[in-house]
Amino acid sequence: MSYRTRLLVFGYPLLEVATAYLVAVWIGWGWMLLLLLAGIPAGFAVMRNAGDAAMRDVQRAQASGGTVDPGRHATAFVAGLLIAIPGFWTDLLGVLLLLPPTRRLFSRRGRAWLDSRVTTVRMPGVRYPGGDVIQGTVIRTDVPRDEPPAPGGAGGSYGQLPPA
Repeated sequence: MSYRTRLLVFGYPLLEVATAYLVAVWIGWGWMLLLLLAGIPAGFAVMRNAGDAAMRDVQRAQASGGTVDPGRHATAFVAGLLIAIPGFWTDLLGVLLLLPPTRRLFSRRGRAWLDSRVTTVRMPGVRYPGGDVIQGTVIRTDVPRDEPPAPGGAGGSYGQLPPA
């Protein structure tokens, strides 16, 4: 286990507990518990609003034939998730993610991080900017239409699969 992982696994909970203790000493145990518990429904409300906004964007794009940026509301959803997790530091990070300047910063960095680690899979029947994927049909743009299929190919008209 690397040093960073150990610090995250063991240090973060200690930081949250120490902060909760200091806040409880400062404002009282009841108020501290109330603050921790109030973050749960607030975080779920932020996540619900982010999901609703994303669904509205998908419906608008579907009606107009446009595309949707899937990560546009992801930062707000993650912010709601962090607020819903009991803890003062997670709440602080979640609130920071709701502010527009930090939201743009984290959204750009998060998108770059995900792009370097995630592979995009195309689903049949979904419109993509680069072309359509239609289940059961091969659409080749690198071969001219009037050129016959290569030997050993499908053996029928262009773009059809061999019989099963």
